[in-house]
Amino acid sequence: MLPMRHCGFGRHRFVCPLEPLVRGRWWLDGPNKSCLPALAICLGLAAFSSVAFAQEQPIPRGLSSGLDISTQAPFRTWRTTTIGSYKGVNAYRDALDAAKIKIGDAADEILGRAAFPYAREKTVVELTVVSAAELGVESESSLADFYNRAEQLGLMLCPAEVAPQLRLDYRDQPFGETLIIAMEPVNTYGGEPTILSLVNWGTGLALLGGTGRSDFMVHPYLRFVFAFPERVATE
Repeated sequence: MLPMRHCGFGRHRFVCPLEPLVRGRWWLDGPNKSCLPALAICLGLAAFSSVAFAQEQPIPRGLSSGLDISTQAPFRTWRTTTIGSYKGVNAYRDALDAAKIKIGDAADEILGRAAFPYAREKTVVELTVVSAAELGVESESSLADFYNRAEQLGLMLCPAEVAPQLRLDYRDQPFGETLIIAMEPVNTYGGEPTILSLVNWGTGLALLGGTGRSDFMVHPYLRFVFAFPERVATE
């Protein structure tokens, strides 16, 4: 059994493992007290979650890239979200709290940092979900290289505000799923580069923070949310 410690989701306190989630390289800031079975299922589902996603048959999209990607399927539109509907961090915190969505400590911290941008106008963002394997990662890749690869293939990083807005939108997230928002990291007060993830480990929906270090090694089964640059537009 993994050693445990107390950790928090904002105002809530739970018990969670001392060890990071994936191979000592990926930390998330606070699964709840029954997280061990949920984590096991989460990791078990990760290997085939991309297949399940593909069976949902979203709208096909073409790839804009000069690279040879003949072995890769076209990116598909997953859903859209509209940022700028909530005016700043307090509005998002209130909305997440009202929806009974948990916020990890690191996630809550960066939402309030000056470096975390909020849209002044309502802006529609079209999103896709891809695994690292679908972007050509065979064993592992640094986060910086992974982001560069995605941009070469016609994707862009999400505006940071996509994370809390999509967390509010995506209420039917399947049990065991973790989606990492591809975004520019925002430093915590302690200087730790942090990106956000949407998780459902069976004890409620959550918005969590994870390492956004450029040398973080991305494994093929991790799934990320990216944006389509041509479909980020103000209403």
